[in-house]
Amino acid sequence: MGFEDVIRITGYVTTREDFPAYMGVRDRFISDPMPVSTLLIVSGFTRAEFLVEVEVTAAKLP
Repeated sequence: MGFEDVIRITGYVTTREDFPAYMGVRDRFISDPMPVSTLLIVSGFTRAEFLVEVEVTAAKLP
């Protein structure tokens, strides 16, 4: 499987200022057709040094 098999991305960032950097990295790896994508701003993660979390779902069609 590769990035071309990604069908859904959910990203979590801790500040609005992280939005452009997150989108820049995401867009470097994902191409058309774009997967469903959601980005949420959260108050924090279990470890203070964590700033971003990403969940990815991929599906390989026969």
